[in-house]
Amino acid sequence: MSDHVRLTAVPRLRVRFAGEPIVDTERGYVVHEGALPPRYYVPREDIRAEVTDTTDGATCPWKGQWRHLDLTLGAKRTPAAAWTYYATTPVCAPIQGFVAFYANKVDSIEVG
Repeated sequence: MSDHVRLTAVPRLRVRFAGEPIVDTERGYVVHEGALPPRYYVPREDIRAEVTDTTDGATCPWKGQWRHLDLTLGAKRTPAAAWTYYATTPVCAPIQGFVAFYANKVDSIEVG
């Protein structure tokens, strides 16, 4: 299963939401999984907005158990704007507890 998912550290990740920068980190990862587009994960503590765990989630056989996160900044709240893996497979251990944002629910995700 580990050949289905590949993780690589990225030099810098920035995320904007509600017109504001909410992430600027040098500790992120990109996850490549099969034919899916790359997904970018950032440490939860590097997010300058409120992320709230939901009970909505499931299990991915390649990455582990995940749940959605709601995202709030000021008066703007977006349900299920992101997700996190709270229990991972061994290959995904580096992203356990990290957060990935849905590209269509934030303003931008910039790499590099």
